[in-house]
Amino acid sequence: MKPIFCVLLVIALISSCQSGNKEGAATSESNGIQVNLRKQVAINSENVAWETRAYQEEWDPTKTAFIVTDMWNEHWCESATQRVGELAPAMNATIAAARERGVTIIHAPSGTMEFYADAPQRAAAKAVAYHAAPEAFPINDWCYLDPDTESPLPIDDSDGGCDKPCSDGEPCEERTAWTRQTPEIDIAEGDFISDQGQEIFNIIQSRDIKNIVVMGVHLNMCVLGRPFAIRQMANLDKNVVLMRDMTDTMYNPEMPPYVSHFEGTELVVAHVERYWAPSMLSSDFTGQRAFAFQGAPATE
Repeated sequence: MKPIFCVLLVIALISSCQSGNKEGAATSESNGIQVNLRKQVAINSENVAWETRAYQEEWDPTKTAFIVTDMWNEHWCESATQRVGELAPAMNATIAAARERGVTIIHAPSGTMEFYADAPQRAAAKAVAYHAAPEAFPINDWCYLDPDTESPLPIDDSDGGCDKPCSDGEPCEERTAWTRQTPEIDIAEGDFISDQGQEIFNIIQSRDIKNIVVMGVHLNMCVLGRPFAIRQMANLDKNVVLMRDMTDTMYNPEMPPYVSHFEGTELVVAHVERYWAPSMLSSDFTGQRAFAFQGAPATE
């Protein structure tokens, strides 16, 4: 073999190996997902002025979980039920995109576990090994507004928050209307079903979940307060994030601060970003435009 040919052959082999290494690194990096987060930061000591800051993180989808909160088949407030029906197909597409990438999906339709008694996803949640929460931590308790951590909510939901009368023209009466999660959201093989703080904590700990995305309804109530939702996960020092285009509030514009229903939701999103968790959009998982309710401004 001539010397010049040997030199060329060695160069070609080195180039091929380097190219292969680059492709391998790209494949490894592509397993992660870049998420765009938003939070609000106090810019003076009195916490009376806030600045919105955007930043990015790189997440391993296999170390990420979605918690789908109280996306029930029916709500006592008919307009709330209608908005869940509008939101559910977009949420289902977001969940499907995340599931395909290896994200753990936890369906948490509170108060409906009897309906799922025979579901394998419910059995799977119950079968996860027990993991102790920090000592004396109230892992199964509702997390009420914490005046030591946050200001009062920016909307008055003391009337229950239903923004429209029922179809009979009378105010909707509060009742337990839900029996299951909306069927518009698929519960797939490998998902989990639970409404228990301890069970969901077990899942998170057993899978070494680092990032927890909470979505569902209603932001000023269950999405903040449930024992598996935002306040709880923040108190557990988890990297919890609100998916802000995959939520809604219970807010009646006839109550303070007398803004539209959707403006009320934006005020609560800002409250979460200030005191509890950053937010993100479904676009980071779907590659599509963020969801917006009919009649609402585009989600930013």
